[in-house]
Amino acid sequence: MLREAGRELVNEFLSNLKTALEQKRFKFDLKLIGKHSQLYRFYVKNRTHFLFIHASRDERWEIPPPRLEISHPISSENIDWAVVLLKEPEGKNHVLGFLILGDDFIKMKAGFSMTRMGLIKIKGKDLSLKYQFNNWDTFFQLLNLKL
Repeated sequence: MLREAGRELVNEFLSNLKTALEQKRFKFDLKLIGKHSQLYRFYVKNRTHFLFIHASRDERWEIPPPRLEISHPISSENIDWAVVLLKEPEGKNHVLGFLILGDDFIKMKAGFSMTRMGLIKIKGKDLSLKYQFNNWDTFFQLLNLKL
């Protein structure tokens, strides 16, 4: 049930992302690259990003280490990636989630714990407010995407 709810949240997020970009009249390409890691390639304005999108009903996530998933198919100097942590919104104006760029995530990773299965455990209370987004403008700013 929890996985299904998370999948619905990710699908809703992707649908809303598509709508937001279309409203700004931008062409983009969004493709699922890795189903297990929920890795999406996001191409817009001649720039490629890799987004790891994870959802949670509360503010706790257990995610695979993102860097391992993209280091094999792509050379490291061409990688521009971010982790998107979605939570189920409590109301219309509440935070949708967090977006953490790859370099910041690597710096923060030491503060997270790991499960026995090698998943990174992240709690919302441990994340800085500077990574929160509650609208598309904030999301695009965090992604360094000028629309």
